[in-house]
Amino acid sequence: MSHNNEPVLTVVGRIYDAVENPERWPETFAAIGSLIGGRPDFWNAAQDNQPLEANPHALEAGCHGTFFLSRSDLQAVDEYAQEFGQLITRFLKIVFLSILWSPKDFRAREAIGLRMTRRYLQAFEPLLENSPSNSARVAARKFITALWEDARMFRSENLESMRVLAPHLDRAVRLQTSLNAADLRSDMVSGALDCLTLGVILVDRGGLPLWHNRRAQEIMGRSNALRLSSAGLTGRTSGDTRTLRDMIKGAMASGTQGLVTLNRDPEVRPLLLIAIPLKPIRTSDASDTHQLAYGVVFMSDPDITDTPTIESLRRSFDLTHREAELAIAVARGHGLKMAAKAMGVAITTARTQLQHAFEKTGTSHQAELAALVHQTLTRIRHN
Repeated sequence: MSHNNEPVLTVVGRIYDAVENPERWPETFAAIGSLIGGRPDFWNAAQDNQPLEANPHALEAGCHGTFFLSRSDLQAVDEYAQEFGQLITRFLKIVFLSILWSPKDFRAREAIGLRMTRRYLQAFEPLLENSPSNSARVAARKFITALWEDARMFRSENLESMRVLAPHLDRAVRLQTSLNAADLRSDMVSGALDCLTLGVILVDRGGLPLWHNRRAQEIMGRSNALRLSSAGLTGRTSGDTRTLRDMIKGAMASGTQGLVTLNRDPEVRPLLLIAIPLKPIRTSDASDTHQLAYGVVFMSDPDITDTPTIESLRRSFDLTHREAELAIAVARGHGLKMAAKAMGVAITTARTQLQHAFEKTGTSHQAELAALVHQTLTRIRHN
């Protein structure tokens, strides 16, 4: 590419930079507009910090041509659209996809793009070389003229810039879509893992932490037995740290589970950690392998007791509210007398409710009922 195309190369670089930094799309499209030409109020409306309602004329200003064409001019436009219509409409169609990347900053350019897309939608229909439909040809003509400035056609250098930039914009759209989909999948997975009552830490091939869920953060916040650092998971002592990291690396290398306990203060029980290797997703880019999760460390704090909510237990076994409340009290180690007092009912009433709970849950004594409660939906957070 010649030296004269240096501005185009600069814009190409800005396009891919905007993929990684979507907040830079508005200024990137302004730079594209400086190369393409056409209506400046369309390209630069995104640079205006005023909300759309503060400039109500901006919307319509970018949707119509501001000049009149004679019959001979219209014939020239038709010939121009026949030759360059596909390039121009394809290019602008890609540009309009930018409205998906800044939904929280819906200003004049996005509104104009959306309005023009709706108004000239037929222009986006494929223009067949042999027999383009009359409606598509007319829409393409209107679409192109709406972007021209002062009745000047896109010059040859404008069209050449479109040809160069179009495949890069097309690829940027695909990359942005893939990144958005990956972010969505990541958010969905992390959201699901945040609902677990087990701590979860994802680690890379070297055992370095990549991500942790909400329960892991809570467990680490309760004591100094475990913390995250740039060097990996760290225990309270150097011996704990070495044992923990060796266990994780061993699990990753051998493909088998590893288990270790970390002692805490004398009045609390140790933490239990289990490392499990994961099969990483194959990638063609070797430079990305350090970002993959190769293993997961599960954390369990025996001093954190999770029980299902009254509502979830009631619906699981068709219990009444009082029966479910009593079952949870029993599971927490409260005797029948203490549970009845806390519930504000007579001991005879509580005994009857307990018998009903036995019948509905298929249990026959309090220990069995307590075990069932602890096995019912206790791996899921209900708050």
